[in-house]
Amino acid sequence: MSKYLITPSLLNSYAYYIQDEWKSPTESRADFLKTLSREKFDPNEAMQKGIDFENEVFGYCSLDKELPIVNPMTEIGDIVKGGLWQQSVKKEIKVGNQEFLLYGRTDVIKRDTVYDIKFTSNYELGKFLDSSQHLIYLFCSDLPNFSYLISDGKDWWREDYVNDGNVENRIKSMISDFMGYLENDKEAKEMFLTKWESKNNCIAR
Repeated sequence: MSKYLITPSLLNSYAYYIQDEWKSPTESRADFLKTLSREKFDPNEAMQKGIDFENEVFGYCSLDKELPIVNPMTEIGDIVKGGLWQQSVKKEIKVGNQEFLLYGRTDVIKRDTVYDIKFTSNYELGKFLDSSQHLIYLFCSDLPNFSYLISDGKDWWREDYVNDGNVENRIKSMISDFMGYLENDKEAKEMFLTKWESKNNCIAR
């Protein structure tokens, strides 16, 4: 039986597609299918800001000296400095009779915590509560703690999550919901079965 890859970007893309209140149905579906296609695409403006901010934090952490400034970038950098950047994590999981390979690439792992650096223009408390990212990274890494470090360029916030006994079940529920949806979307199902079959030594986006 084939085994399929599951990544945070895939599950989050699906969640945004069925819950998005800000985009038109056509635009939301286009983004969902773009993720399913696994084709490379240029980052949009919001994504590029996130990439740039993460690169700034990484650059600060790479310095041998302290900078005489205090801002969200340096404060977040001080938290993750000394950690391991861009570590891949993966673990197999079975939902019903189907096997899946969970895969992700962390921003930073430091001691017992996985850190993910986010940049957003509109933060509200608990913004990432329903994200699959911390669940998958906690489950795959077997580490006890996960923290989102979030900034809008002016301020920064921290969301902490722990590896409790319900992480695996929540992931299975998300996968089951996603697979159930695909049964009624022939186009999306065909793309998933074609593009997301697990291969040896694969790297997932």
